[in-house]
Amino acid sequence: MPATLKIMGIHGLGDHRDLTWETRWREAIKQVFPLQDSIELQFCFANYDTIFADTVISGWEAARALAKLTMSGISTTFGGRRGLLDDASDKVKWTAGYVVAWVEDREFQRRTRELLLQRILDEKPDVIVAHSLGTLISYNLLSHDDATAPAVKRILQHATYLTLGSQLGNPFVIRNLTPGRLEALAVKQWYHLYNRNDAVFTSPVKLVNVANFRQIDTWFDIDGIADHDAGEYLGH
Repeated sequence: MPATLKIMGIHGLGDHRDLTWETRWREAIKQVFPLQDSIELQFCFANYDTIFADTVISGWEAARALAKLTMSGISTTFGGRRGLLDDASDKVKWTAGYVVAWVEDREFQRRTRELLLQRILDEKPDVIVAHSLGTLISYNLLSHDDATAPAVKRILQHATYLTLGSQLGNPFVIRNLTPGRLEALAVKQWYHLYNRNDAVFTSPVKLVNVANFRQIDTWFDIDGIADHDAGEYLGH
C-alpha cells in the first residue's frame, strides 16, 4: 500500500467559489509529481472567499492601493519592465486594492487566520501550497503566536510550505504585515517559487542563513501582463 501525501491548497484573489481552481491545481501537481507509484497524493483546500464577499473596492481605493504597492519603485514591484504601471489592467489594479485592504485590516487578518488555522487542524496537511494573497494569509498564521499551540506546532514541524506568486517580499507588505522583515518559519521546509515576470506586486523573498528556506526561480512568460497564474507555477 503506497504512502500518502496530503497537500493543502490556498488560493489567491478572485472568486474561487465554483471550485474549478481545485481541479486545475490537482491536475497541475499530478502532472509533475515524480513518485506517484509509491506515494498517493491526497488533496484538500482552504477557501476564504466568503470573508471577502462583502468587500467592495472602489476605483479610488484601487488607485490608492496601487500607489502604495509601487511606492518603492517599479523596478522592485514589476521586475523592471518600463511602462507596466501605466498599462496595468483593471484586474491588477483591483488585486492591489484587496491586498492592501487585507494588509491594513487586522479584523480581516484575524478572520482569515482563524479559518486557515482550523483547516490545518482538521486536515493535518503534509504540504501547504499557497498562491498570491494566500501566501500572505498563510504566512500571517505561520508566523503568529497561534502557530505555537502544541497541536498546530506538531503539524507544522513536519509540513513543507510552498509559496508562489507571492507579495510577501513587497516593501509595503514587509513594512505593514511583518515586524519590518520576513522571518524563518517553524516548518520542515519553505520553498518560494519566484517568477521575475510576475507583475502582481511580487518580489523575491530574502532570508539569510535560514537552513529550511530556499527560493527557486520559476520563469514563465504567458499571454498578458500578469504572468501570475498558479497553474503555470505548479506545472513548471
